[in-house]
Amino acid sequence: MLALLLTGAALRLVALGHAPPGLYHDEAQHGLDALNVLQGNFPLYFAANNGREPLFIYLVTACVGLLGRSPLAVRLPSFCAGFLTLAATYDLGRVFFNRRVGRWALAVLAVTFWHVHLSRVGFRAVLLPLFTALFLAQAARAVKTNRARHWVAAGALYGVTWYTYMAARFTPVVLAAFLLYALTFHRERVRTAWRGALLFGAAALLVLTPLGVYTLQHPDVVLARTGQVSVFSPEINGGDPWGALLQHTWRAAEMFFVRGDRIWRHNLAWRPVWDPALGLAFVIGLGVALTGCRRHAGAALVVLWTAIMTLPTLLAEDTPHFLRGAGVLPVAALLPALGLAWITSHKLQVASCKLRAACIPPIAGILALLLWGFGLVSTTTDYFVRYAHAPLAYHWFEAGPVELAGRVNTLLGVGWDGEKMLHGPATGQDVYLDPRLWDSWTALPFLIPEERVKFLPVVDTPELGDGLAFIVWPYGDWRAQVLPHLPHPAYLSVTEGPQAQDDKAPAPVTIALIVQAEPRPEVPAAVAHFEDGILLRAALVRPEPGGARVRLWWDAEAAPSAPYTVFVHYLRDGEPLTQYDGPPALGALPTTLWQAGDLILDERFLPDVTPDPARDTLRVGLYHSESGKGLSVLDVAGNPAGGWVDLGVILSQ
Repeated sequence: MLALLLTGAALRLVALGHAPPGLYHDEAQHGLDALNVLQGNFPLYFAANNGREPLFIYLVTACVGLLGRSPLAVRLPSFCAGFLTLAATYDLGRVFFNRRVGRWALAVLAVTFWHVHLSRVGFRAVLLPLFTALFLAQAARAVKTNRARHWVAAGALYGVTWYTYMAARFTPVVLAAFLLYALTFHRERVRTAWRGALLFGAAALLVLTPLGVYTLQHPDVVLARTGQVSVFSPEINGGDPWGALLQHTWRAAEMFFVRGDRIWRHNLAWRPVWDPALGLAFVIGLGVALTGCRRHAGAALVVLWTAIMTLPTLLAEDTPHFLRGAGVLPVAALLPALGLAWITSHKLQVASCKLRAACIPPIAGILALLLWGFGLVSTTTDYFVRYAHAPLAYHWFEAGPVELAGRVNTLLGVGWDGEKMLHGPATGQDVYLDPRLWDSWTALPFLIPEERVKFLPVVDTPELGDGLAFIVWPYGDWRAQVLPHLPHPAYLSVTEGPQAQDDKAPAPVTIALIVQAEPRPEVPAAVAHFEDGILLRAALVRPEPGGARVRLWWDAEAAPSAPYTVFVHYLRDGEPLTQYDGPPALGALPTTLWQAGDLILDERFLPDVTPDPARDTLRVGLYHSESGKGLSVLDVAGNPAGGWVDLGVILSQ
């Protein structure tokens, strides 16, 4: 038990907050709601973002209050809920069947990719499996013992389930179907349990009343999302509701071991719930449950629950949708557990009767462990190798805006910097942010303290002070808002921000430029003097994944008189490997804007280059952007001495 719990905890805790990267806007909205709660507002239902049940958001509030505004604070409650679900699933299997099934249920859920991922992201659906396991285990105890405390506990926990995730609204269908089953096959047990069932209902109703009253008062808030995604909406079914329903039914059946959720936020796209090994155990367990469900109420409930709780995804768009189907867990984990338990206990036939008694238990046990071990290796590899570092996972979790928030906080010297919380004094820099970025990405207002930033357009002329930074949308008319406010002389730089890709976009795009002006630092002697008062102070090369970044520092002795283009040729053994031509500083700081005393950082990325300082050379020069005429390098006497300068490659961090 301890080994299984530790295995499950490790799969859910390693690199929590970083794998998967980013923070999707649904998660970030939980963080914003948590900030609202910390300011003294305590809503029963959170209306923003299509309406959300409150329990998970209050757990996020506690973590944000303790840890600060970070992805970890939003996702830590999911780890806690996921880990507790492992223990609750063991208890559920033990009460429904026996300890062996309980242990196998824990083992299965511990290595199930679906639940591992659900325990690592900040989606409220993670609470539904936990309270499902808790209330069903108490209900099973109540039926077996007919003790009032178990009936009341089961009812109260069932009531809390409705505060977790909207898929809980389908649970009455399961309970009604199970009651019909019990009246058909276990009528005597129903007669003895009716008083306890009343206690169950009273406790559930007591817990549910506040949410029920709110729903009656605000049905447009609580029920709006259901209509938006229903398969019966013409926008979803394309005018063919029954054809769409049939197609969704097939897809929902496939999700267990054929083809799963395609959405990268929920899953390694198309990966089924079970890998082939646990899929085999699932099929065996389903057979065991179906053959025994007439006499065994627990087996019947497992089958009914698994089938009916797929309805939230079957009846909505994007079937199978692993968030909407989260109510299937952890009950569905009992089916592979039944299969593995059957393998370890079933009397397989072998050729030699003398070997049967000695070999059957070890062989069966080893086979079951191999199936489970395959699931462990499959999930570990798929999650931490294939999924967590996949470009689409990066973009579908909006990691680019999250990375941008970390950069802004680094400039400010406060908040989450992309790795950790900054607790030192603020830097004193003034940071101006384009409001389009703030309004487009929910992670920014959650992760960046609003009182620390200013918004474009600039109202008062800023002073250089400890530095200025402008975070702008690259595709708008940002130059008119920013460039007139750059101080001179200053150390000027323009850096590309991270990239983002919308779910339906064909390729990622850069979402921001970071324009900075800082006090001019001490500089080394120039490595080259060009005409028109332009000096090259230094050139460094930084290896990066996929290539190398060349960093040039230009100095303006006087304001240049014309627009110039910079060219960089990367040579190895005197032969060109690659080159780049373009205006300095990504075109954001053309030479016509330079003034005397300005120091300009000019960066350019050269793909497919692995620096070798012993063999490599940089050839750097400038030419007139319109005429193409080269700018001469000047010797110590001020005379033209060539059209470029060759420099050895110096590596930097």
